Amino acid sequence: MKRITSLFIVLILILSSLTACGNSESSEPPQTTAASGETKAPSGSDATQDASATDTTDAEPSDEDEDLAEINILFWTLNTVPGDLEMVEEAINEITREKINTEIHLQIVDMGSYAQQVNLAISSGEKLDLMVTLPGDTAHFNAMTSQNQLQGLSELLEEYAPELMETVPEQWFAGTTVDGEIYSVTSLGDKATPLCFICRTDILEETGIDPATLKNANDFTDLFAKVKEVDPTIIPLCGGNRGFLTSPYMIDADGNFFSYDGLGEGNNSIIAVMPGDGSTISDRYETEEYKSTTNWVHNWYEAGYVDKDLANKDDTAESAVQMGTAFGFFKMVSGGEYGAVAISQSTGYDMTAVFLDDAVITTGLIRKFSWAVPQGATEPEAAVKFLNLLYTDEEVLNLMTWGIEDVHYRTLEDGTIDFLEGQDASSCGYFLGDCTAILGNGFLAKVRAGQPADLREQLYELNMNAKVSDFLGFGIDNGPVENTLTALTNVINELRPMLASGVSGEDGVDQLVAKLKGADVDAYVATMQQQLDDWIAANK
Repeated sequence: MKRITSLFIVLILILSSLTACGNSESSEPPQTTAASGETKAPSGSDATQDASATDTTDAEPSDEDEDLAEINILFWTLNTVPGDLEMVEEAINEITREKINTEIHLQIVDMGSYAQQVNLAISSGEKLDLMVTLPGDTAHFNAMTSQNQLQGLSELLEEYAPELMETVPEQWFAGTTVDGEIYSVTSLGDKATPLCFICRTDILEETGIDPATLKNANDFTDLFAKVKEVDPTIIPLCGGNRGFLTSPYMIDADGNFFSYDGLGEGNNSIIAVMPGDGSTISDRYETEEYKSTTNWVHNWYEAGYVDKDLANKDDTAESAVQMGTAFGFFKMVSGGEYGAVAISQSTGYDMTAVFLDDAVITTGLIRKFSWAVPQGATEPEAAVKFLNLLYTDEEVLNLMTWGIEDVHYRTLEDGTIDFLEGQDASSCGYFLGDCTAILGNGFLAKVRAGQPADLREQLYELNMNAKVSDFLGFGIDNGPVENTLTALTNVINELRPMLASGVSGEDGVDQLVAKLKGADVDAYVATMQQQLDDWIAANK
C-alpha cells in the first residue's frame, strides 16, 4: 500500500506540473514570496545562481520581441528630391531599429505640390504617420486642426518623448495647443526670422546702390529701375506662394515695411491685430495698410519690375533666381545675417540680405513649421518615438538634414561642412538646402562652410531671448465658424493671388472686401475677437 500510495502521489505531482506548464491564460506568473512558506536558498548559494540564470518569467519583453514598427514620414524640399534618398533612409534606419525598434520611410516632395500630397494622402487613407505643417494653405496647422485631421499628442509626448518635452521651450508648446491638447510640435529652429530682401550680389554691385540705403519701398523702386538698366532681361522682383510679401508683413502709404500679428493664421490670414490697435482685431483686407501694400506691388507690376506670371505659379522664389531669370525677393530669413549664405547655396549665386524689420516670435511663427501625427496614422507611438530622436539625437538630425558624412558632405578643420571635391548642390546626391528651420531641432544641425562654426549657439541665444508676441499661446478655434471660414477662404483663394502678385490694384481690393462681406467676414472677426478677449481674461 505504501508503494501504491507513493506512486499515486508522484502521478498527481506530474499531472500538476504538466497542467501548470500548459496554462497560457495567466497574464502574470505566480510570485514567490517569503510569506508563501516556501523554502528559499541562502543568498549566494548555487541554487540562487541557477535560478537567476534560468528563470525569466519576470522579464519584460524586449524591443526585439516586438514587431518592428514602420512609419511613413512626409515633408518637403525647396530643392529637387535627392537621388540618394533611400541610402540616407537606410542609414537612419540602422539607428532607429536599435533605439526605437522602428523603420522609417521618407517621402519628400517639392513645396509647390506639398499641400496637394497631404490632402491626397489623408483623403485616400494612404499610410501617413508623421508630417510637417505648411505656413499656409490646407496643410497649415489651423486648417488641419479645424478639420480634425491631427491627433492629440499630449499623452503620447509625455510617454514616448519626455526628452523632447524638456528640449522645446515650454512657452512654445502653447502655440500648438488647442483646448488644452497639444496637436503638433513646432520645429526647434530659428523662429526669430525678420523680413529681408535677398538679392544677387553681383547684380546689386553693378547697380552701384549701397544695400545699407535700402530702407523702404521708395528705395526699392529705385533699385528695381537700376536692375532693369543693368540687365533688361532679368526680373528685378520675384516671389513665392503666388505673392511677394509673406504674412505677417505689409507696406504702409509712406513705403515703410511693418509687421502685424496674425494670431496664428498663415499667408491667407483674414484677421490681424495692427500696430497700435492693442488687442482689437481687424479684417486685414479692409485696412488702409493692405490697400497701400497692394498699390506698391501693383505699381511695380505696371513698371515691369515683377514676374508677370507669378499669380499662376507655385514655384519658389529661390528657384527663379537659380534659373538665372530673377534678381531678388522678399523673405523672412532663418539664420539672421547668415541666412543669405544658405540661400546662396540653394540658388548657386552669392546673395546679399537687406534687413527690413525686427523679429517677433508669434503664434503664427510657432505654427508655421510644426510636426504632427495625422488622425489616420497607424503607428502614432512609433511616430512620436522618432520625433523624440529628431529633436534630441544629433546623428539622426544631421542624417536627415545633410545626408551621410564623406558621401554627401565633408567636415572641414573648423567643424563646418562643405561639399566633397568636385560636387555641388546638384551633384552631391543628397541636398535639401538649409532646412534647419523645419527638421526637428535645427540647433543640432552642422553648419555649412562660410558661416561661423558656432552659428547654432548664436541662433539659440538669439531665439531664447527674442521678443515674444503678447498673444503667444492664443489658439484660434475655427470650429464655431467652420462654414464661414470655408466660404471666406474660397473668396481669398480666388482673388488674393491677383492682388498679392501685383496684377490687380486698389479696385481689386474693393472687390475682395465686398465679396468677403458677402461671405460674412464681420461675423468671423467678431467670433475671433470674443475668443481673444476670453483668452486675455483667462491669462492676465
